Amino acid sequence: MPDAPKEIELKFAAPAGRTDAAAAIEALAGAQPRELVSVYFDTPKGSLRRAGMALRVRRSADSFVQTLKDGGDGAFSRGEWETRLDGPEPDIGVLKHTPAARILGKAIRLAPVYVVEVRRRTADVSEGDSKIEIAFDEGAAKARGEEAPFAELELELKGGPQWGLYALARRLASAGDFTLSFTTKAERGHALARPPHSHARKFEPPPLADDMDAGAAFQRIALACLKQIAANAERLRRRASPEVIHQLRVGLRRLRSLITSFKKVVADARLPAIKAELKWLTGELDAARNLDVLLQGDYRAAVVDKTDAEGVKGLGVRLRGARRMAYARAAAAVESERFRKLLVDLLIWIETGPWTASEAAAPERKRPIARFAARELDKRAGKIARRGKKLRRLDPHQRHKLRIEAKKLRYAADVFGALFGHARRAKAFVAALKDVQDTLGELNDIVVGERLAHEAAGSPGRADTDSAFVAGRITGAQQARIDPLTDRAEAALKAFRGARPFWQ
Repeated sequence: MPDAPKEIELKFAAPAGRTDAAAAIEALAGAQPRELVSVYFDTPKGSLRRAGMALRVRRSADSFVQTLKDGGDGAFSRGEWETRLDGPEPDIGVLKHTPAARILGKAIRLAPVYVVEVRRRTADVSEGDSKIEIAFDEGAAKARGEEAPFAELELELKGGPQWGLYALARRLASAGDFTLSFTTKAERGHALARPPHSHARKFEPPPLADDMDAGAAFQRIALACLKQIAANAERLRRRASPEVIHQLRVGLRRLRSLITSFKKVVADARLPAIKAELKWLTGELDAARNLDVLLQGDYRAAVVDKTDAEGVKGLGVRLRGARRMAYARAAAAVESERFRKLLVDLLIWIETGPWTASEAAAPERKRPIARFAARELDKRAGKIARRGKKLRRLDPHQRHKLRIEAKKLRYAADVFGALFGHARRAKAFVAALKDVQDTLGELNDIVVGERLAHEAAGSPGRADTDSAFVAGRITGAQQARIDPLTDRAEAALKAFRGARPFWQ
Protein backbone atom coordinates (compact mmCIF):
# COMPACT_ATOMS: atom_id res chain seq x y z
CA MET A 1 0.00 0.00 0.00
CA PRO A 2 1.50 3.42 -0.93
CA ASP A 3 2.42 5.89 1.80
CA ALA A 4 -0.52 7.93 3.00
CA PRO A 5 -0.70 11.56 1.95
CA LYS A 6 -0.24 13.57 5.15
CA GLU A 7 -2.36 16.44 6.35
CA ILE A 8 -0.35 18.63 8.76
CA GLU A 9 -2.54 21.12 10.57
CA LEU A 10 -3.03 22.83 13.88
CA LYS A 11 -6.48 23.50 15.27
CA PHE A 12 -7.61 26.24 17.65
CA ALA A 13 -10.95 26.30 19.45
CA ALA A 14 -12.84 29.57 19.78
CA PRO A 15 -15.93 30.30 21.89
CA ALA A 16 -19.00 29.16 19.92
CA GLY A 17 -21.28 32.02 18.95
CA ARG A 18 -18.43 34.55 18.81
CA THR A 19 -19.01 35.74 15.26
CA ASP A 20 -16.27 38.35 15.67
CA ALA A 21 -13.60 35.79 16.60
CA ALA A 22 -12.12 35.74 13.10
CA ALA A 23 -11.67 39.52 13.22
CA ALA A 24 -8.39 38.86 15.01
CA ILE A 25 -7.09 37.28 11.80
CA GLU A 26 -6.44 40.07 9.32
CA ALA A 27 -6.01 37.67 6.41
CA LEU A 28 -9.66 36.55 6.71
CA ALA A 29 -11.07 40.04 6.27
CA GLY A 30 -13.37 40.03 3.25
CA ALA A 31 -13.16 36.25 2.74
CA GLN A 32 -16.45 34.90 1.42
CA PRO A 33 -17.95 32.05 3.49
CA ARG A 34 -18.69 28.64 1.97
CA GLU A 35 -21.37 26.30 3.26
CA LEU A 36 -20.00 22.80 3.93
CA VAL A 37 -22.14 19.83 4.92
CA SER A 38 -20.28 16.68 5.95
CA VAL A 39 -21.99 13.34 6.56
CA TYR A 40 -19.89 10.86 8.55
CA PHE A 41 -20.28 7.14 7.92
CA ASP A 42 -19.38 4.04 9.92
CA THR A 43 -20.35 0.39 10.31
CA PRO A 44 -23.21 -0.54 12.67
CA LYS A 45 -20.61 -1.53 15.31
CA GLY A 46 -18.49 1.60 14.84
CA SER A 47 -15.47 -0.26 13.44
CA LEU A 48 -13.86 2.82 11.89
CA ARG A 49 -14.29 4.86 15.03
CA ARG A 50 -12.71 2.16 17.20
CA ALA A 51 -9.73 2.08 14.82
CA GLY A 52 -9.26 5.85 15.13
CA MET A 53 -10.54 6.54 11.62
CA ALA A 54 -13.20 8.87 10.26
CA LEU A 55 -14.98 8.63 6.89
CA ARG A 56 -17.03 11.52 5.54
CA VAL A 57 -18.66 12.73 2.37
CA ARG A 58 -18.61 16.53 2.20
CA ARG A 59 -20.86 18.61 -0.01
CA SER A 60 -19.82 22.10 -1.07
CA ALA A 61 -22.17 23.74 -3.57
CA ASP A 62 -22.78 20.94 -6.12
CA SER A 63 -19.57 18.97 -5.57
CA PHE A 64 -18.95 15.97 -3.31
CA VAL A 65 -15.63 14.81 -1.82
CA GLN A 66 -15.10 11.61 0.16
CA THR A 67 -12.33 11.76 2.81
CA LEU A 68 -10.89 9.06 5.03
CA LYS A 69 -8.63 10.13 7.90
CA ASP A 70 -6.63 7.90 10.21
CA GLY A 71 -5.50 8.56 13.78
CA GLY A 72 -2.11 9.86 12.71
CA ASP A 73 0.33 10.70 15.49
CA GLY A 74 -2.48 11.63 17.86
CA ALA A 75 -1.77 15.32 17.55
CA PHE A 76 -1.66 17.26 14.28
CA SER A 77 -0.39 14.97 11.51
CA ARG A 78 -2.89 12.53 10.00
CA GLY A 79 -3.13 10.28 6.97
CA GLU A 80 -5.76 11.57 4.55
CA TRP A 81 -7.26 9.92 1.43
CA GLU A 82 -9.59 12.05 -0.74
CA THR A 83 -11.79 11.06 -3.69
CA ARG A 84 -14.16 13.20 -5.75
CA LEU A 85 -17.65 11.69 -6.05
CA ASP A 86 -20.67 12.20 -8.26
CA GLY A 87 -23.13 12.10 -5.37
CA PRO A 88 -23.60 11.90 -1.59
CA GLU A 89 -23.04 8.15 -1.15
CA PRO A 90 -19.56 6.86 -0.19
CA ASP A 91 -17.53 4.93 -2.73
CA ILE A 92 -16.73 1.63 -1.00
CA GLY A 93 -14.48 0.46 -3.80
CA VAL A 94 -11.99 3.28 -3.21
CA LEU A 95 -11.64 2.24 0.45
CA LYS A 96 -10.06 -1.07 -0.64
CA HIS A 97 -6.87 0.85 -1.36
CA THR A 98 -6.70 2.46 2.10
CA PRO A 99 -6.04 1.20 5.68
CA ALA A 100 -9.82 1.05 6.15
CA ALA A 101 -9.87 -2.17 4.07
CA ARG A 102 -8.40 -4.30 6.87
CA ILE A 103 -10.89 -2.80 9.36
CA LEU A 104 -13.99 -3.20 7.23
CA GLY A 105 -13.27 -6.64 5.77
CA LYS A 106 -15.31 -8.00 2.87
CA ALA A 107 -18.84 -7.43 4.14
CA ILE A 108 -18.96 -3.65 4.16
CA ARG A 109 -22.14 -1.97 5.41
CA LEU A 110 -21.86 1.73 6.00
CA ALA A 111 -24.51 4.07 7.32
CA PRO A 112 -24.60 7.80 8.21
CA VAL A 113 -23.95 8.42 11.91
CA TYR A 114 -23.86 12.21 12.31
CA VAL A 115 -23.64 15.43 10.29
CA VAL A 116 -21.36 18.44 10.67
CA GLU A 117 -22.44 21.72 9.07
CA VAL A 118 -20.09 24.72 8.91
CA ARG A 119 -19.65 28.13 7.32
CA ARG A 120 -15.98 28.33 6.32
CA ARG A 121 -13.81 31.30 5.47
CA THR A 122 -10.31 30.66 4.14
CA ALA A 123 -7.19 32.60 3.23
CA ASP A 124 -3.65 31.72 2.15
CA VAL A 125 -0.75 33.30 4.02
CA SER A 126 3.03 33.07 4.00
CA GLU A 127 5.20 32.70 7.07
CA GLY A 128 8.79 32.91 5.88
CA ASP A 129 9.14 30.09 3.36
CA SER A 130 6.01 28.31 4.63
CA LYS A 131 2.68 28.41 2.80
CA ILE A 132 -0.27 28.07 5.15
CA GLU A 133 -4.02 27.96 4.64
CA ILE A 134 -6.08 29.57 7.37
CA ALA A 135 -9.67 28.36 7.73
CA PHE A 136 -12.21 29.66 10.21
CA ASP A 137 -15.24 27.39 10.74
CA GLU A 138 -18.47 28.21 12.55
CA GLY A 139 -21.07 25.50 12.73
CA ALA A 140 -22.54 22.58 14.61
CA ALA A 141 -22.36 18.83 14.87
CA LYS A 142 -25.80 17.20 14.63
CA ALA A 143 -27.08 13.77 15.68
CA ARG A 144 -30.18 12.23 17.29
CA GLY A 145 -32.08 15.52 17.02
CA GLU A 146 -29.44 17.38 19.02
CA GLU A 147 -26.66 19.72 18.01
CA ALA A 148 -23.40 21.00 19.48
CA PRO A 149 -22.24 24.38 18.13
CA PHE A 150 -18.54 25.15 17.80
CA ALA A 151 -16.10 27.57 16.23
CA GLU A 152 -12.52 26.74 15.34
CA LEU A 153 -9.54 27.99 13.41
CA GLU A 154 -7.39 25.59 11.39
CA LEU A 155 -3.87 26.21 10.09
CA GLU A 156 -2.85 23.72 7.39
CA LEU A 157 0.70 23.56 6.08
CA LYS A 158 0.55 23.57 2.30
CA GLY A 159 4.27 23.84 1.64
CA GLY A 160 7.61 24.74 3.14
CA PRO A 161 9.15 24.06 6.57
CA GLN A 162 7.00 23.15 9.54
CA TRP A 163 8.51 25.86 11.76
CA GLY A 164 6.43 28.48 9.90
CA LEU A 165 3.27 26.76 11.14
CA TYR A 166 4.54 27.00 14.72
CA ALA A 167 5.55 30.64 14.38
CA LEU A 168 2.07 31.60 13.21
CA ALA A 169 0.47 29.47 15.95
CA ARG A 170 2.55 31.23 18.61
CA ARG A 171 1.22 34.63 17.51
CA LEU A 172 -2.36 33.39 17.39
CA ALA A 173 -2.16 32.23 21.01
CA SER A 174 -2.17 35.93 21.94
CA ALA A 175 -4.90 36.90 19.45
CA GLY A 176 -8.62 36.61 20.14
CA ASP A 177 -9.68 33.64 22.25
CA PHE A 178 -8.02 30.91 20.21
CA THR A 179 -6.88 27.89 22.25
CA LEU A 180 -4.91 24.98 20.81
CA SER A 181 -7.24 22.02 20.42
CA PHE A 182 -6.97 18.41 19.25
CA THR A 183 -10.75 17.78 19.21
CA THR A 184 -11.78 16.85 15.68
CA LYS A 185 -15.15 17.49 14.09
CA ALA A 186 -15.60 13.72 14.01
CA GLU A 187 -15.14 13.54 17.79
CA ARG A 188 -17.73 16.26 18.29
CA GLY A 189 -20.22 14.39 16.15
CA HIS A 190 -19.50 11.03 17.74
CA ALA A 191 -20.01 12.48 21.24
CA LEU A 192 -23.56 13.42 20.18
CA ALA A 193 -24.34 10.22 18.28
CA ARG A 194 -23.02 7.92 21.01
CA PRO A 195 -22.68 9.92 24.23
CA PRO A 196 -19.76 8.78 26.41
CA HIS A 197 -20.20 7.67 30.02
CA SER A 198 -17.96 10.55 31.10
CA HIS A 199 -17.16 13.83 29.38
CA ALA A 200 -13.66 13.76 30.88
CA ARG A 201 -10.83 12.62 28.60
CA LYS A 202 -8.64 9.85 29.99
CA PHE A 203 -5.08 9.23 28.88
CA GLU A 204 -4.74 6.99 25.83
CA PRO A 205 -1.31 5.30 25.79
CA PRO A 206 0.25 5.71 22.34
CA PRO A 207 1.75 2.69 20.57
CA LEU A 208 5.53 2.53 20.87
CA ALA A 209 7.50 0.64 18.21
CA ASP A 210 10.28 -1.75 19.27
CA ASP A 211 12.80 0.07 17.08
CA MET A 212 11.89 3.52 18.42
CA ASP A 213 14.55 5.54 20.24
CA ALA A 214 13.99 7.35 23.54
CA GLY A 215 13.63 10.79 21.93
CA ALA A 216 10.92 9.69 19.51
CA ALA A 217 9.13 7.80 22.29
CA PHE A 218 9.15 10.88 24.51
CA GLN A 219 7.56 12.94 21.74
CA ARG A 220 4.86 10.34 21.16
CA ILE A 221 3.97 10.06 24.87
CA ALA A 222 4.23 13.79 25.55
CA LEU A 223 1.82 14.55 22.68
CA ALA A 224 -0.66 12.07 24.17
CA CYS A 225 -0.37 13.91 27.52
CA LEU A 226 -0.84 17.26 25.80
CA LYS A 227 -3.93 15.94 24.06
CA GLN A 228 -5.44 14.87 27.41
CA ILE A 229 -4.64 18.27 28.96
CA ALA A 230 -6.12 20.27 26.07
CA ALA A 231 -9.28 18.13 25.84
CA ASN A 232 -10.10 18.40 29.55
CA ALA A 233 -9.34 22.12 29.62
CA GLU A 234 -11.82 22.55 26.76
CA ARG A 235 -14.43 20.59 28.72
CA LEU A 236 -13.70 22.61 31.86
CA ARG A 237 -14.41 25.83 29.94
CA ARG A 238 -17.77 24.40 28.83
CA ARG A 239 -18.95 22.37 31.80
CA ALA A 240 -16.85 21.79 34.90
CA SER A 241 -17.13 18.55 36.85
CA PRO A 242 -15.03 16.73 39.46
CA GLU A 243 -13.92 14.12 36.91
CA VAL A 244 -12.88 16.76 34.36
CA ILE A 245 -10.81 18.57 37.01
CA HIS A 246 -9.29 15.25 38.07
CA GLN A 247 -8.35 14.13 34.56
CA LEU A 248 -6.87 17.53 33.73
CA ARG A 249 -4.63 17.25 36.80
CA VAL A 250 -3.74 13.67 35.89
CA GLY A 251 -2.65 14.84 32.42
CA LEU A 252 -0.47 17.55 33.92
CA ARG A 253 1.09 15.28 36.54
CA ARG A 254 1.67 12.57 33.96
CA LEU A 255 3.52 15.01 31.69
CA ARG A 256 5.58 16.37 34.59
CA SER A 257 6.48 12.81 35.60
CA LEU A 258 7.38 11.97 32.01
CA ILE A 259 9.75 14.93 31.85
CA THR A 260 11.41 13.74 35.05
CA SER A 261 11.82 10.22 33.66
CA PHE A 262 13.37 11.57 30.44
CA LYS A 263 15.35 14.40 32.05
CA LYS A 264 18.66 13.19 30.53
CA VAL A 265 17.00 13.26 27.11
CA VAL A 266 15.05 16.54 27.18
CA ALA A 267 17.06 18.88 29.43
CA ASP A 268 17.63 22.17 27.59
CA ALA A 269 17.47 25.93 28.13
CA ARG A 270 13.67 26.05 27.69
CA LEU A 271 12.83 23.24 30.09
CA PRO A 272 12.90 25.26 33.38
CA ALA A 273 10.27 27.66 32.05
CA ILE A 274 8.14 24.78 30.75
CA LYS A 275 8.28 23.03 34.14
CA ALA A 276 7.43 26.26 35.98
CA GLU A 277 4.34 26.82 33.84
CA LEU A 278 3.15 23.23 34.29
CA LYS A 279 3.58 23.60 38.05
CA TRP A 280 1.61 26.87 37.97
CA LEU A 281 -1.33 25.30 36.16
CA THR A 282 -1.36 22.26 38.45
CA GLY A 283 -1.46 24.58 41.46
CA GLU A 284 -4.47 26.45 40.03
CA LEU A 285 -6.43 23.16 40.06
CA ASP A 286 -5.31 21.72 43.41
CA ALA A 287 -7.91 23.39 45.64
CA ALA A 288 -10.83 22.35 43.41
CA ARG A 289 -9.73 18.71 43.38
CA ASN A 290 -8.98 18.57 47.12
CA LEU A 291 -12.37 20.06 48.02
CA ASP A 292 -14.11 17.61 45.69
CA VAL A 293 -12.40 14.72 47.50
CA LEU A 294 -13.35 16.09 50.93
CA LEU A 295 -16.99 16.74 50.00
CA GLN A 296 -17.42 13.36 48.33
CA GLY A 297 -15.60 11.46 51.08
CA ASP A 298 -15.26 12.51 54.71
CA TYR A 299 -17.96 15.19 54.59
CA ARG A 300 -20.49 12.89 52.93
CA ALA A 301 -19.80 10.26 55.61
CA ALA A 302 -20.59 12.88 58.27
CA VAL A 303 -23.89 13.71 56.55
CA VAL A 304 -24.88 10.04 56.49
CA ASP A 305 -23.96 9.72 60.18
CA LYS A 306 -26.55 12.47 61.01
CA THR A 307 -24.82 13.42 64.28
CA ASP A 308 -25.01 17.20 64.83
CA ALA A 309 -26.86 17.61 61.53
CA GLU A 310 -27.09 21.42 61.81
CA GLY A 311 -23.37 21.76 62.41
CA VAL A 312 -22.59 19.46 59.49
CA LYS A 313 -24.92 21.50 57.29
CA GLY A 314 -23.18 24.72 58.31
CA LEU A 315 -19.78 23.31 57.49
CA GLY A 316 -21.14 22.10 54.15
CA VAL A 317 -22.22 25.65 53.27
CA ARG A 318 -18.69 26.87 53.78
CA LEU A 319 -17.06 23.93 51.97
CA ARG A 320 -19.29 24.31 48.91
CA GLY A 321 -18.63 28.05 48.89
CA ALA A 322 -14.90 27.37 48.95
CA ARG A 323 -15.32 24.86 46.11
CA ARG A 324 -17.21 27.38 43.96
CA MET A 325 -14.32 29.80 44.36
CA ALA A 326 -11.81 27.04 43.58
CA TYR A 327 -13.70 26.06 40.41
CA ALA A 328 -13.81 29.71 39.32
CA ARG A 329 -10.04 29.88 39.83
CA ALA A 330 -9.51 26.71 37.76
CA ALA A 331 -11.76 27.98 34.96
CA ALA A 332 -9.99 31.35 34.90
CA ALA A 333 -6.65 29.59 34.54
CA VAL A 334 -7.66 27.61 31.41
CA GLU A 335 -9.34 30.67 29.89
CA SER A 336 -6.24 32.83 30.29
CA GLU A 337 -3.73 33.97 27.67
CA ARG A 338 -1.05 32.40 29.85
CA PHE A 339 -2.65 28.98 29.36
CA ARG A 340 -3.09 29.49 25.61
CA LYS A 341 0.60 30.30 25.26
CA LEU A 342 1.57 27.34 27.44
CA LEU A 343 -0.20 24.85 25.15
CA VAL A 344 1.50 26.19 22.03
CA ASP A 345 4.89 26.48 23.73
CA LEU A 346 4.59 22.88 24.91
CA LEU A 347 3.79 21.65 21.42
CA ILE A 348 6.70 23.56 19.88
CA TRP A 349 9.11 22.41 22.58
CA ILE A 350 8.04 18.76 22.29
CA GLU A 351 8.46 18.78 18.52
CA THR A 352 11.39 21.12 17.89
CA GLY A 353 12.90 22.14 21.24
CA PRO A 354 16.70 22.52 21.55
CA TRP A 355 16.83 19.06 23.15
CA THR A 356 15.94 17.46 19.79
CA ALA A 357 19.31 18.54 18.34
CA SER A 358 21.50 18.46 21.45
CA GLU A 359 24.80 16.70 20.82
CA ALA A 360 25.44 16.25 24.55
CA ALA A 361 22.14 14.37 25.04
CA ALA A 362 22.40 12.39 21.79
CA PRO A 363 23.51 9.09 23.41
CA GLU A 364 20.48 9.12 25.76
CA ARG A 365 18.11 10.43 23.09
CA LYS A 366 19.10 7.64 20.67
CA ARG A 367 19.00 4.85 23.25
CA PRO A 368 16.48 2.11 22.24
CA ILE A 369 13.27 2.77 24.13
CA ALA A 370 13.01 -0.77 25.57
CA ARG A 371 16.44 -0.45 27.22
CA PHE A 372 15.63 3.06 28.40
CA ALA A 373 12.25 1.97 29.82
CA ALA A 374 13.66 -1.09 31.63
CA ARG A 375 16.26 1.05 33.37
CA GLU A 376 13.67 3.65 34.40
CA LEU A 377 11.15 1.09 35.66
CA ASP A 378 13.83 -0.73 37.63
CA LYS A 379 15.02 2.47 39.28
CA ARG A 380 11.55 3.63 40.28
CA ALA A 381 10.42 0.23 41.56
CA GLY A 382 13.56 -0.08 43.68
CA LYS A 383 13.04 3.34 45.23
CA ILE A 384 9.47 2.49 46.29
CA ALA A 385 10.51 -0.90 47.69
CA ARG A 386 13.28 0.66 49.82
CA ARG A 387 11.25 3.57 51.16
CA GLY A 388 8.18 1.41 51.73
CA LYS A 389 10.01 -0.77 54.27
CA LYS A 390 10.19 2.26 56.60
CA LEU A 391 6.58 3.34 56.13
CA ARG A 392 5.68 3.72 59.83
CA ARG A 393 8.68 5.99 60.39
CA LEU A 394 7.66 8.37 57.62
CA ASP A 395 5.95 11.65 58.50
CA PRO A 396 2.92 12.75 56.39
CA HIS A 397 5.10 14.74 53.99
CA GLN A 398 7.50 11.81 53.44
CA ARG A 399 4.53 9.46 53.04
CA HIS A 400 3.10 11.80 50.42
CA LYS A 401 6.42 11.75 48.53
CA LEU A 402 6.29 7.94 48.53
CA ARG A 403 2.79 8.14 47.07
CA ILE A 404 4.07 10.44 44.33
CA GLU A 405 6.78 7.92 43.50
CA ALA A 406 4.11 5.23 43.19
CA LYS A 407 2.16 7.48 40.81
CA LYS A 408 5.24 8.10 38.68
CA LEU A 409 5.89 4.37 38.41
CA ARG A 410 2.24 3.78 37.50
CA TYR A 411 2.45 6.37 34.72
CA ALA A 412 5.61 4.72 33.39
CA ALA A 413 4.07 1.24 33.55
CA ASP A 414 1.02 2.48 31.61
CA VAL A 415 3.08 3.57 28.61
CA PHE A 416 5.92 1.05 28.69
CA GLY A 417 3.92 -2.08 29.55
CA ALA A 418 3.36 -3.22 25.97
CA LEU A 419 7.06 -3.03 25.06
CA PHE A 420 8.07 -6.25 26.80
CA GLY A 421 5.46 -8.79 25.72
CA HIS A 422 4.46 -9.93 29.23
CA ALA A 423 0.87 -8.69 29.35
CA ARG A 424 -0.27 -10.91 32.24
CA ARG A 425 2.77 -10.09 34.34
CA ALA A 426 2.37 -6.37 33.61
CA LYS A 427 -1.29 -6.50 34.65
CA ALA A 428 -0.44 -8.16 37.98
CA PHE A 429 2.37 -5.68 38.63
CA VAL A 430 0.12 -2.66 37.95
CA ALA A 431 -2.63 -4.13 40.17
CA ALA A 432 -0.17 -4.46 43.08
CA LEU A 433 1.10 -0.94 42.45
CA LYS A 434 -2.46 0.42 42.35
CA ASP A 435 -3.12 -0.99 45.85
CA VAL A 436 -0.06 0.87 47.12
CA GLN A 437 -1.17 4.07 45.40
CA ASP A 438 -4.75 3.82 46.71
CA THR A 439 -3.87 3.20 50.37
CA LEU A 440 -1.24 5.95 50.43
CA GLY A 441 -3.76 8.21 48.69
CA GLU A 442 -6.34 7.65 51.43
CA LEU A 443 -3.74 8.52 54.07
CA ASN A 444 -2.90 11.72 52.23
CA ASP A 445 -6.57 12.63 51.79
CA ILE A 446 -6.98 12.56 55.59
CA VAL A 447 -4.15 15.07 56.03
CA VAL A 448 -5.38 17.39 53.27
CA GLY A 449 -9.03 17.06 54.35
CA GLU A 450 -8.20 18.08 57.93
CA ARG A 451 -6.55 21.27 56.73
CA LEU A 452 -9.36 22.16 54.32
CA ALA A 453 -12.13 21.45 56.84
CA HIS A 454 -10.59 23.75 59.45
CA GLU A 455 -9.86 26.45 56.87
CA ALA A 456 -13.50 26.34 55.76
CA ALA A 457 -14.80 26.32 59.34
CA GLY A 458 -12.84 29.47 60.13
CA SER A 459 -13.89 31.35 56.99
CA PRO A 460 -16.71 33.94 56.86
CA GLY A 461 -20.07 32.43 55.98
CA ARG A 462 -23.78 32.70 56.49
CA ALA A 463 -24.00 29.57 58.66
CA ASP A 464 -24.21 30.39 62.38
CA THR A 465 -23.59 26.87 63.70
CA ASP A 466 -20.38 25.72 65.34
CA SER A 467 -18.65 24.58 62.16
CA ALA A 468 -15.24 24.48 63.82
CA PHE A 469 -16.48 21.90 66.31
CA VAL A 470 -17.94 19.78 63.52
CA ALA A 471 -14.72 20.05 61.50
CA GLY A 472 -12.78 18.81 64.51
CA ARG A 473 -15.16 15.89 65.00
CA ILE A 474 -14.92 14.88 61.32
CA THR A 475 -11.14 15.02 61.21
CA GLY A 476 -10.88 13.32 64.60
CA ALA A 477 -12.87 10.40 63.26
CA GLN A 478 -10.61 10.24 60.24
CA GLN A 479 -7.49 10.27 62.40
CA ALA A 480 -8.70 7.01 63.90
CA ARG A 481 -8.43 5.45 60.44
CA ILE A 482 -4.71 6.14 60.10
CA ASP A 483 -3.42 3.03 61.89
CA PRO A 484 -5.68 0.56 60.02
CA LEU A 485 -4.85 2.29 56.73
CA THR A 486 -1.15 2.11 57.51
CA ASP A 487 -1.54 -1.64 58.11
CA ARG A 488 -3.20 -1.95 54.70
CA ALA A 489 -0.47 0.17 53.08
CA GLU A 490 2.25 -2.04 54.58
CA ALA A 491 0.51 -5.15 53.27
CA ALA A 492 0.15 -3.55 49.83
CA LEU A 493 3.84 -2.61 49.79
CA LYS A 494 4.82 -6.15 50.77
CA ALA A 495 2.71 -7.54 47.92
CA PHE A 496 4.26 -5.02 45.57
CA ARG A 497 7.77 -6.13 46.52
CA GLY A 498 6.74 -9.66 45.66
CA ALA A 499 5.32 -8.75 42.24
CA ARG A 500 7.48 -9.97 39.37
CA PRO A 501 8.84 -7.12 37.21
CA PHE A 502 7.39 -7.37 33.71
CA TRP A 503 10.42 -5.72 32.09
CA GLN A 504 12.91 -8.44 33.09
